[in-house]
Amino acid sequence: MAEGLISKWTKLQKVKEGKTDRKLLIGTGISTKDNAFEAAKEAAENALKELNGKKPTISYAFFSGDYDPYKLSEGLQSILKGTEFVGGLGDRVIFGNQVIEKGIVVASIQSDFLHVGVASTENVSADPYEIAKKTTKEALSKLTVDNYVDPYLQALRMKGGDIRSIVKIPPYYINVFTKGFQLPKMGEETKIILGISDVVGRQIPIWGGSFETALEKVMTKYEIYSLHSGKVLKDGLIIVFNSSSLLYGNSIAHGCKKTGEISVITKTSMGGYVVDEISGQKPVDWYAKRLKMDKKDFLGKVMVLGLTQRWPLGMPDNLGRFVIRGGGVPIGDSLAYVAPLIEGAPVYLMDADPKNLFSATEEIIKNIQEYTEETQAPELLLITSCLSRRAVLQKDLEKDLQNISTSFGNAPLVGFTCSGEIGSKAGDLATFHHVCNNIFAFYDKLLAQQKKP
Repeated sequence: MAEGLISKWTKLQKVKEGKTDRKLLIGTGISTKDNAFEAAKEAAENALKELNGKKPTISYAFFSGDYDPYKLSEGLQSILKGTEFVGGLGDRVIFGNQVIEKGIVVASIQSDFLHVGVASTENVSADPYEIAKKTTKEALSKLTVDNYVDPYLQALRMKGGDIRSIVKIPPYYINVFTKGFQLPKMGEETKIILGISDVVGRQIPIWGGSFETALEKVMTKYEIYSLHSGKVLKDGLIIVFNSSSLLYGNSIAHGCKKTGEISVITKTSMGGYVVDEISGQKPVDWYAKRLKMDKKDFLGKVMVLGLTQRWPLGMPDNLGRFVIRGGGVPIGDSLAYVAPLIEGAPVYLMDADPKNLFSATEEIIKNIQEYTEETQAPELLLITSCLSRRAVLQKDLEKDLQNISTSFGNAPLVGFTCSGEIGSKAGDLATFHHVCNNIFAFYDKLLAQQKKP
């Protein structure tokens, strides 16, 4: 025990003197092998090679394609056993600028300055709000901290005298991964966000996304699988509560531009998931008129050309930004969505032209760098990117991803395309979004070492 205390004291002295070695180690791996067990094993092995023999604090494992999830779990468990890992099924997986139809990616994080509490459950659709509350409480109960190092690092932040940075960037954040829409059940992500927030408050950043099958299969019968440290979940919810002394940043953007006059959602059904009237007009008529198309022509092309993805709805918030709802599917003259819209809410027709979507990167970079006051390259970028964004950009999504990585100093980029993104601008309240790139950045720097104004 004495040796342990001496080691901790030595570490604290190095922190105080600014002589700490690497505070954060990142390892990433990928495999596109057909065999599920071997693919998961290879991706995890490659990720761990970069951790210099240290056990990961947590690993993120995302997969796409027709893998057996139980074999994937076994493969991950064979390498990551005894450590926490979370993940699940994406429309596609992302590794750097690669958008992979069948494969598994792993990002492993090791730091003595990061602690996690992880909880998961199945059947979240039964009661999303209450189950989110319960799962968040369980994740909190599993969180462990270092009673020597962590209080000292918090004291260093206070001693630095920059109260502004302490208020701005809390030493906590949450990852949430839930299943997306799976007809006839919706993801109910807004209820999940509210359930989490009712436990921890609205000030703690919440970042994540909704797992989903391939976009091309969403009208077929399928299962959405999540993975948690050897468990395979159906209809699952995973909550990761992070206590961190490391600098981090998060932001989200879509880049869509508003067009035309403002309209109003005047009638909905099915809890807001079906829009029956926009400004007193049938949504199909409203869309056809604004796209200057014959109604019959619109109905014949809406799904084939992805018209409601290319021209989504945008709900303005009170900060001059827009929350996007895309991918409306015709049901008669109404449109069905995978996230609810609210009667009385103003909406614009939005232009998701690729040149507009590409502008999201600049918005994200500026937001994170100005908020963190940090310009050095992150060690890792996690990303959840909307499957509607993929549908609009198609092959240009790889150019979009390359732009993100390059703009962040060629930081590794790992994640998946999803049915919806859970996140916010830095410092804002978490919301459920569509058509966005949603970024979480990890830095090899302590919060106590932030620049002083």
